[in-house]
Amino acid sequence: MAPKPVRPRAMRYHGLLGMTIASQHLIVDEKWTPDSLTDEFTNMTELLKRRVIYKRHETKTNRKRLLNKSRQLKQQCTVGRIKLQKISTGNNAHKIRNFLINHRGMQRLYMKMPIHLVADNINQRTFVLRKERDRLICRLEQMKLEYKNLLLDRSEVENLIRYENEFVLEEELASRVLIKKIENSNVRLKAITTINTTYKKMIQVLLQDEIFYEPILNSLDGDMEDQANFIKNILYMGKPAIARFKRLNLEYHTLLDKSRKNLQAKMKMLASLKKPTTVFVPAEKPPRVSTQETDGHYVRQTRSMMKLKLELANIESTIKDLKFITLCSQAKEIYPRVKRQLENNANLKLTIQRDLQNRQMLRNKTAYAGLLQSVLLNNLSEEELNRLQRIDDLKAILSLDEGFERDTMGHIKNRADAYVMLRICLWNLIEILRHVDRQPRTFRPNYPNSYLKLPLLKFEMHNVCAAAPELYEEDLEKIMHLLKRKVYKLMKAYDYNTTPNMLAENREAYHVRFMANRVPNESVEEEQQGTVIEDDPNKAMANIPSRKQIKAQSARLVEEASKREEAD
Repeated sequence: MAPKPVRPRAMRYHGLLGMTIASQHLIVDEKWTPDSLTDEFTNMTELLKRRVIYKRHETKTNRKRLLNKSRQLKQQCTVGRIKLQKISTGNNAHKIRNFLINHRGMQRLYMKMPIHLVADNINQRTFVLRKERDRLICRLEQMKLEYKNLLLDRSEVENLIRYENEFVLEEELASRVLIKKIENSNVRLKAITTINTTYKKMIQVLLQDEIFYEPILNSLDGDMEDQANFIKNILYMGKPAIARFKRLNLEYHTLLDKSRKNLQAKMKMLASLKKPTTVFVPAEKPPRVSTQETDGHYVRQTRSMMKLKLELANIESTIKDLKFITLCSQAKEIYPRVKRQLENNANLKLTIQRDLQNRQMLRNKTAYAGLLQSVLLNNLSEEELNRLQRIDDLKAILSLDEGFERDTMGHIKNRADAYVMLRICLWNLIEILRHVDRQPRTFRPNYPNSYLKLPLLKFEMHNVCAAAPELYEEDLEKIMHLLKRKVYKLMKAYDYNTTPNMLAENREAYHVRFMANRVPNESVEEEQQGTVIEDDPNKAMANIPSRKQIKAQSARLVEEASKREEAD
């Protein structure tokens, strides 16, 4: 589908490049004239006229074809509707009444509906109820699980209260962490509120200044939209070349992927042919000596006597606990404690047996792994010899490739100076043909203070400084493409019948026309030179108008310009 056509805008309605307000924005360019936009849009307007005539004929033929097609489809719809009514509506009232004998409301509802659609309709009507039932069942299961967890927590807390005097609950630790997080959140909230108020003040100031920038931004948006539509029209008319470029680009990417995959396969082959690394099995550490055993070096007692002394201390503490329990008023808790202790001892014995079995299994696996490692290291079968031979062949191939790479790099280094001279010559040609086949660029000036950044004011007294040069392109393909296009455009526009006298006359005519359109600034510069500079900064700041005065002056200038345009 072709893009939307573009129509050129009148010069006096442009918000930034208009004839009446162009000089107010400090736009001074010796290569730009008021007739540049009209020259730019002339050829595009002729092309769009031909395109409109072609689209008019195309829409007429499409409308006729669609009308005939719509008549055929409407006739088919009417015939099909009649056939469907004859097939679907039969004498099903008696069967539906027997099926729904206990539901009179449903009998009246489905009396004229086909039987195979009644079940589907009932499922659709009860879908919400069934969905709500499933949701409630799921919620019930969740509540049961939550209730069970709460009961477990309650029993755990009761056990802690009954059997321990001093402890710290996990809830207390969690509450301390949460209190600290709340304090940090309050600090962040204060910082966020301060930042929010600052941004609100900035937005308020920007909203007050937006009335000055709105007409300029609207005009620039219109220009951007026109340029985008121009590009779409040009691309639509040059689709064959774009299709050719896409096909070549796809072939290039496929070849690049193939080369990458080939390189990865070779790297994997080299990695697989390397010798496997040996696995290091750490030696088992000796058991750690306790403090009780180290004290034996300085006491006149044996190690077994120290162990018996520790056992005696444990037995004495147990006897003291039993005496306290039997002599207290809570003698009924002795049997449950002894019974639970027997169960705990049995479980502890089973745990010890499982740990011993796991340790023995780990030792067996370590021995098997060491045996297999020794077998693999001393493997000199035919397959291993072939692998070593293959590694040597690959190393020889790699050395040949490295020699070829060194030769190539030397060839490139020998011709580096020629490449540099070629690149400098191309950059010189690009700089000579910089302004061929493109629009002149304008640069934004840097104002001395913030008051001069407001638009719609005349500041011809300030001298315009030259902008920095543009950066050079580094890609040689892009440089050659630009040079071909610019030289072709230049030679196409050059007339072989021109003489040096004609060139001099054209240059003089352009200079006279440019000087006629330019506004002189000599009087302003003389006034600046004649004025005396005051040393007092307060008196100098008193002459600068305030923001309200500048806004009032700009509004008055806009009203005068609009009245002048209406009078014209």
